[in-house]
Amino acid sequence: MARGDDKEKKPFYEEIADRLIKQLEEGTAPWQKPWEPGSSRMPHNPVSGTRYKGANALWLAMQQRTDPRWMTYKQAQSVNAQVQKGEKGTLVQYWKFSDTIPNLDDKGKPVLDDNGKKKMITVKLERPKVFSAVVFNAEQIQGLPPLEVTATKPDWERHERAENILLAMSVPIKNDQADGAFYRPSTDSIHLPERSQFPSADNYYATALHEAGHSTGHKSRLDRDLTGRFGSESYAKKELRAEIASLMIGDELQIGHDPGQHDAYVKRNTEGSKRR
Repeated sequence: MARGDDKEKKPFYEEIADRLIKQLEEGTAPWQKPWEPGSSRMPHNPVSGTRYKGANALWLAMQQRTDPRWMTYKQAQSVNAQVQKGEKGTLVQYWKFSDTIPNLDDKGKPVLDDNGKKKMITVKLERPKVFSAVVFNAEQIQGLPPLEVTATKPDWERHERAENILLAMSVPIKNDQADGAFYRPSTDSIHLPERSQFPSADNYYATALHEAGHSTGHKSRLDRDLTGRFGSESYAKKELRAEIASLMIGDELQIGHDPGQHDAYVKRNTEGSKRR
């Protein structure tokens, strides 16, 4: 029976970090590959309908599979498919911060609704719980139907959604640059060239959302350290965060991803931080 490793050799976050550093050095990190507008390439589970998020999405994208579909061994069997013999699964982790439990009365007995069923309430856990699962890529599974290409969203819908995100960020965007794009923490503002200077509207929004990723670190938001200079470790971290945000948002909005804008920039800064 095909399955993943019985035991983790190292913490999940360390495994992701090690693989990420290696792929950055090789130029094969997920955001270093171009995605055309209208396509959706991030990992998802076609059986449960789940779109993987956060570290799981990044980790699965780093496996360098051409098919974005992932599922458990049992889920494959549930759709009359079978994991190929000898295939190794990939670990994902989920954090549970709340739980649903029966609502109890003053005597400790379950409260029932009009139909005689237990009423449930959601409570916050004192200590979050972590759960692991092993998933397989569609390329490792026999009997699945061919990957269906997601219907391309019309230009106006993609761009409207991107515009709404930028508006919701409440960060002023100034088109006052001749050739450059950056976020300025001191004024909490994004600076870009005029829209007409970009090859396409998708390219413009991808760049704007990259800078919006930087703006999440402002003291009024996530309050991250934004003081690092070019070549420093903190500067490299900022660029990596912005690229990951740009990758995931770009996929969700189907505006594509152009690594040419930031690829060398990120890699150069990451390498610089490692030498310090």
